[in-house]
Amino acid sequence: MRDDLLPFRGTPPDRNQAVLGQAVPFSPDSWRGQLPLRDMWPTELDALPPGPRRWPRLDRRTVFRVAERAAQPPGAIQALVAAAVWGTGAQGLGRARRLRVFDGDTDQIGIRLAAAVRILNDGGPMKAYEYLHADGRNCVRHLGPSFGTKFLYFAGYDHALGVQRPLILDRYVALALNRLCSVGWPAASWSASQYADYLDLAHKWASAWDTSPDVIERVLFSVGKSDPLAVRAFTEPHAAGSPAC
Repeated sequence: MRDDLLPFRGTPPDRNQAVLGQAVPFSPDSWRGQLPLRDMWPTELDALPPGPRRWPRLDRRTVFRVAERAAQPPGAIQALVAAAVWGTGAQGLGRARRLRVFDGDTDQIGIRLAAAVRILNDGGPMKAYEYLHADGRNCVRHLGPSFGTKFLYFAGYDHALGVQRPLILDRYVALALNRLCSVGWPAASWSASQYADYLDLAHKWASAWDTSPDVIERVLFSVGKSDPLAVRAFTEPHAAGSPAC
């Protein structure tokens, strides 16, 4: 990707509200009831107040708090559970798909997740991504890059080695990059080099827009979910040509 032109205009969104406050409703009983072990459930999620539909809402702040203990296997599993709840919400089918990751040996899953966090803290986000998803395979079965990068983001955004922060890469972010940068990325299973390109671009755009890298991720997510006509109207520059990435 090239990064000649920031595609966004105006003032960047407030990170505290648009990113850390991004929340989804969820059913605690449904999630707890489908976990193989009781102690996999993060107790922080039980302390959330009920929302408009009597279901609590889980925001990024709370997932970050859970992920503070992700360097150890039990905490790593709870961090992945919290990230799965946040990334899925109240969708029953989505919940069943997310929890397939725990079909195997939960002790080994926790060990591998905690190892990814240690790699993240000692070697940076690319080393951790390569450990979890290099060569198109998943270190933890059923944990693909979309939720693998959610786990890395929450576990290491404030702790990872180096200047680059781990960021979420999901199908909506990939779709936004396709729209804004005229690339042809798939909806899943991104290579390590694609993740590296995404991190480079997001951090450069964050610097140019005077904001945080995860604000760029949040905006890209919204672009990916938006109608393509609206995206073109609000992101293309006044000069002829499309944003080059």
